[in-house]
Amino acid sequence: MIRLSWLISLGISLLGFLIIGHFFTIQPDETVSQGSLGFIGIIFVLPFLLLSIFITFRYILMLTRSTTDPLIKTFSIVGGFIMIGVLVYFSLDYKNDILATLDGADAAGGYNLPSLNEYTYTIYFNFYTFALIHAFVGIIAAVVGVVKPEAKKEELPE
Repeated sequence: MIRLSWLISLGISLLGFLIIGHFFTIQPDETVSQGSLGFIGIIFVLPFLLLSIFITFRYILMLTRSTTDPLIKTFSIVGGFIMIGVLVYFSLDYKNDILATLDGADAAGGYNLPSLNEYTYTIYFNFYTFALIHAFVGIIAAVVGVVKPEAKKEELPE
């Protein structure tokens, strides 16, 4: 049951995370002339994202504590770090592509990370960022599950 709730929370929060872009591209005709409605989307998606992070932590912690094979526990942590490395690489490549498209180079030839607006929102709100957040949470949960395994029911004080 926890796996199903984990998958549902991932799906809902990912969908909301990706729909935020729609709010950033809406031109507010009658509301605010110098602003973006993207922050309204962020406010609505944030509780679902936090819930998804909590359920991811709980699910990975349960999986790590329930397995007895130390090789699987080690592989889950090492695999998580490899996944973070790959996601960071793709995220930086994506950011550089967006900034090159927008001609975001400064005079020194470097890129300054721009503010959040209708052109650069995809640097922050994309699949790579979503997966990176959950990969960090998964590694933390796996390490907690390895360091502090669940106490057996016989060992609990009464």
